[in-house]
Amino acid sequence: VIPPSEERRLDAEAIEAAASTMTRVTAKMRLQELAKKLRKESEALARVEQVQQQTSSSSQQQPQGGATDPTPAAAATTQPVSPTSVATAPPPAVVSPSVKYTPIDKFAFDDGGYSGAFVTLYIDLPGVGAIPREKVQCNFTKESFDLIVQDLNDKSYRLFKDNLEKDINPDKSKIVVKAQKVLIKLAKVKGEYGSYDHWSKLTDNKKKDKKQSSSSSDPQASIMEMMKNMYDEGDDNMKKMIGETMMKQRRGELGGDGGMGDMMGGMGGMGDLGGMDDDDI
Repeated sequence: VIPPSEERRLDAEAIEAAASTMTRVTAKMRLQELAKKLRKESEALARVEQVQQQTSSSSQQQPQGGATDPTPAAAATTQPVSPTSVATAPPPAVVSPSVKYTPIDKFAFDDGGYSGAFVTLYIDLPGVGAIPREKVQCNFTKESFDLIVQDLNDKSYRLFKDNLEKDINPDKSKIVVKAQKVLIKLAKVKGEYGSYDHWSKLTDNKKKDKKQSSSSSDPQASIMEMMKNMYDEGDDNMKKMIGETMMKQRRGELGGDGGMGDMMGGMGGMGDLGGMDDDDI
């Protein structure tokens, strides 16, 4: 059986080999970053595996005797490890394309109220506390989280959510593994007045739509929208001025490339608004 640290290292080598053959710079950089991340995970897992081997060796060297009390070291190896007592966090979850994940579509949602520092999700997964802790991992960004549970009753599970209603603090967000469930604790961000953001739901698709709109917006379309708003809200003189300018722009009478400067210049003094002094207001 290949240990997890070796699997990460082999994955990193394969990705680096693939990256070396690519000509697209951005794609190559992304693969190199992923390989670097996998190597860090491999090193962290190797240290954990080394400690586990040392612990196993020391427990096997203990004297065998039915009537003797176990030493503190031997007793410690039989105690269940609390998920909150682990000194080092497990490596970030890596989604393997070769694994078929069962999507998690049921969970309880607790917004924590205005005073709560976390939004908490409660996910029922019978037996999850019995599998190795490194099999339960979660990646956090300020707008998303990705929970991966591997090899639970011969299945692997995933819960991925992006476009969260509010931004979160990835560094303070965490998971807590119980015997029969997993808790995802999303760390809230404090608002303008020191209180935590209020969550009414987990995700907000409008947030995604706004992002796509702003990233793909046409500057010329933005100018036309601004002109339309000025026309709708302006007085009769403003409407007349904008109407005449729009007609000139369509006829190509403004000159230049029809940009904002040309359109403002064609509005009979709108381009001089920046020169007004206090007496003009």
